[in-house]
Amino acid sequence: MAAGQEHPAVPPPDGEASAACPAHLVQAAAVAHRALQDLVQAAALESSGRAADPPSAAGLHLHWHPGVSPAELAAEAFRHFSEMSSVARVFTSGRAYCYACGGADCDHAIPALAGEVFTGYESTGRPCWQEFFSFLLELGDERTDRLFDEQPELLARVVGRTRLVATQLRTFGRNSFTYRVWGQVVAGYLQVKGTRAALSAQIVEDQRHQLHLQVLAAPRLREALADAPQDQHSACGRVYDAIAETRRQTAALGDLWQHANRREQDDETREKAFAILRHLAHSIEQKGRQQWRRTQHAELRAGQNRPVHKAFDDMVAASVQDVYTDRFKQSVIVAGRSGRVHAFSREGRHITSLMLAGDEFDRRVSRGRYVHYDVQNLEAFRASVLAALPAAKPV
Repeated sequence: MAAGQEHPAVPPPDGEASAACPAHLVQAAAVAHRALQDLVQAAALESSGRAADPPSAAGLHLHWHPGVSPAELAAEAFRHFSEMSSVARVFTSGRAYCYACGGADCDHAIPALAGEVFTGYESTGRPCWQEFFSFLLELGDERTDRLFDEQPELLARVVGRTRLVATQLRTFGRNSFTYRVWGQVVAGYLQVKGTRAALSAQIVEDQRHQLHLQVLAAPRLREALADAPQDQHSACGRVYDAIAETRRQTAALGDLWQHANRREQDDETREKAFAILRHLAHSIEQKGRQQWRRTQHAELRAGQNRPVHKAFDDMVAASVQDVYTDRFKQSVIVAGRSGRVHAFSREGRHITSLMLAGDEFDRRVSRGRYVHYDVQNLEAFRASVLAALPAAKPV
């Protein structure tokens, strides 16, 4: 069934159709015809803000059968006019499309400051950017204060399409497929050369109905992410890994979307897209926590000035009074000079070395964590250390 073309509301009474069909069927068809014309006009107005004209409606074909629901019929008409209002442009990686300027090469297409994220479109279709913590406050996120802790957290939040286009007018691309954002993750802050930086990661559909993972960030952060594969232990390296995995998932979803019966699988595909975004937000926050734990551990090790190279010498020089058992970790503790402490496994393998400041060693003894090692086994244990550390033996 085609709709959107100019037809009289009721066929002429002396036409062939009238002669072949009872009058009440013709009247029922007239009602359906008027309803379809109303649907076409409503879809055109909603998608582009303009009434349907013959050229824009000429390619519209509504496929109806008794099993088609009203929502499916409406979606088909709406999609047609949304596509008609789209501009055929090549997707530009790293830059949002500005409907106000008609492209992605203007200053509005990227954040002006490193800490800004994409927050939607203005009424005229110009991209909006806002400081990450300010946007979180606007979203009512109760975790915002964690961004300013002594050891700040890396936070992420999923934002849906409805919010991003809430103020955008239909005549300025609200329902266009030129750059159709399904949803996004905003995340921050990453430390880049002493600057707090944030990013926006969006799933975007273009006029060809291809899906893209679009990462929007200031040039400084984009460069840091581009260099990240060379430094897998940095926060940027870990976030890069999360984005790379999300890009692969988006590409796979895009392949399904290209070949899907969109009428039947639209909701299912969009839910999968949001599952991908939720996983990305969780992954970014998790990798931020991993980085903090690694940093804590590294700082602790550095602060302790670990005397690993003295483990063998202190073991050889240790007397009965210098060897203990750690009751909590079931390891053997050897006390050296100047606060040096070495931990060994029961089999003589060196585990770690550290410096205990002040009277920390004595406190561990008084609390019963360190108890004196069995004197009868000391020489056997010393021999096992010698066997386990052949490289440490004096030449």
